[in-house]
Amino acid sequence: MQDQHYHEAAETVIRAGNIPFPVSETLIDILKTIMTPEQARFVTLFHKPLNRDEIKAKSGLEDAALDAMLEGLMDDGVVSGISSRRSGMMVYRPMPPIPGIFETTMMKGEAGEKQKTLARLFERLFEELTGMVQENYDVIAPAFAAIPPMTRIIPVETQIDRAFDTVLPTEDVKKLVERFDTIGVAVCYCRHQKDLLGRSCQVTDERKNCLFFGNTAKFFISRKFAEPISREQAIRILEKAEKDGLVHKAFHEKYDTGRDEMAICNCCKCCCETFQLFYRGGGPALTYTSYIATVDEDACIGCEACADICPMEAVNMDDGIARVDESRCIGCGVCAGQCDVEAITLKRTGQRQVCVMPEKRVA
Repeated sequence: MQDQHYHEAAETVIRAGNIPFPVSETLIDILKTIMTPEQARFVTLFHKPLNRDEIKAKSGLEDAALDAMLEGLMDDGVVSGISSRRSGMMVYRPMPPIPGIFETTMMKGEAGEKQKTLARLFERLFEELTGMVQENYDVIAPAFAAIPPMTRIIPVETQIDRAFDTVLPTEDVKKLVERFDTIGVAVCYCRHQKDLLGRSCQVTDERKNCLFFGNTAKFFISRKFAEPISREQAIRILEKAEKDGLVHKAFHEKYDTGRDEMAICNCCKCCCETFQLFYRGGGPALTYTSYIATVDEDACIGCEACADICPMEAVNMDDGIARVDESRCIGCGVCAGQCDVEAITLKRTGQRQVCVMPEKRVA
């Protein structure tokens, strides 16, 4: 019966997200590492987001037991509790495997045996997802591509060609930060997982640089997943990320770019799990962006710094000149930020969706 509860809990957390993970023994082992059987059974109540009264009616728990259950699950990052903007009422929902439980298990920066076990289990889960995609590539890969992007790229602001562009506030990372009163910072979950696996980041030595905003920040701060910081501190973190060659990825409420940002991750090719999943062959590189990189061939000195840093391998050298593969460019501006002679600038395209399919391996 306990295994049945975990199986149903796995189905519940998968439904909470957009990525069609299989209900595998690995996912069940992850949930067993995080939750008790009683907690797993409780999680299966969440077929949709619920307020406290609805949860009490469905669970039959008395107030004290209900509060203890919710508090424990929120502390472990399995359930979130965020106030509704419309009603002000607290709404609870289960976290999906990713983005969700993977992040919360890693973002406190803990390095005990439990976290090391979870790091290995998640690595196995991503490999299983990759295997599932590769075995059924012609069916699953296009289905992934039909999923709306979870992220939006915010460009390296100093490299935008201002002769032609008017930078919108949401495309200026500093102005974006200034819109929020509550900001939290947490350990980068992707880099921490790689550290636990013995594969440290090759791009930056910074670890505490994942930013959260508004109600999302309030939740993570209240549960000790993140710590509060000022706007000025957030901007310094973003400036360091740009200097190191990291990509600003924004996450929006309900993955709708018309809504407020919930978070900004500062990502690299060697650690970011969405980049890694693409290079493993487990899913497309899928994002919104509003810019594309262009090269001034007369200014390019062929140093290859742009080609070395590009997280999408969209810059190649041709006869000593950098060339941008526009079908792979996500407009992050990292290449431009690393160009000492300013031969690369960003041109505004208007918001567009970039989808680069993963390589299909030959059996």
